[in-house]
Amino acid sequence: MKTTFGKILGVMSMTWPLSAATLSSGHVDFIGIGYDAGAFEPHSHAEAGAVVDGVVLTLDTEYELGELELQVVGGATRPSGAEWDSVGIVPGMVFWTLSQTEIPGQPFVGVGAEELNPADWMGPIRVTLISMSAPLGAQFSLWQTDSFDVPTFFMSTFEGGISSADYFNIDAGDHAHFGWGFTELGIYDLEFEISGTHAVDGVKSANATYRFNVIPEPSAALMSLIGGLFLLRRRRA
Repeated sequence: MKTTFGKILGVMSMTWPLSAATLSSGHVDFIGIGYDAGAFEPHSHAEAGAVVDGVVLTLDTEYELGELELQVVGGATRPSGAEWDSVGIVPGMVFWTLSQTEIPGQPFVGVGAEELNPADWMGPIRVTLISMSAPLGAQFSLWQTDSFDVPTFFMSTFEGGISSADYFNIDAGDHAHFGWGFTELGIYDLEFEISGTHAVDGVKSANATYRFNVIPEPSAALMSLIGGLFLLRRRRA
């Protein structure tokens, strides 16, 4: 049985710095995991070639928590198989995704623990979803697919909310990519607990919140704008 311990849905977003930069494409370890002076240091690390605030980075750039958010524009249709039920919508409906594999022009989101020395850690590092601030009725999910496109879900806010089962493990010194799913447009603030057992310092944990801004694809947004202008023109006439 799942033990539900946290869920925040359909409420106003957490306080977020107005100066936060927006990454719209390119490779980024959005959940970057460092360790210094006896404490985890969650951060983000964007690689050269990523686009941040419309500018292509010429150098790898590290961001502290709250300094970077991700823009999500990629749409997908939910497949029909029951193995996709954890997305939280019925087959055929559209949701927004960040792909496990690189797609030009979209963020390629990784989780990076390369800064951790494997010899310093007893077992894997665990990343657990503990809360979410998101649009009303929105669902979030995270998975990996195999060579046959069959998903294994690690996190899902659908059916039972956020629980102790919403986690994945990553080895110190390793790097991983997932599929990320969002069922509604809007801002998602996802809070994770990062935990592990250090060989000298013992059990360590830290909480970190990352923001995802899910927006319409440009063509859809343009059509909506044109439709709005047409209605406004008719009303004025």
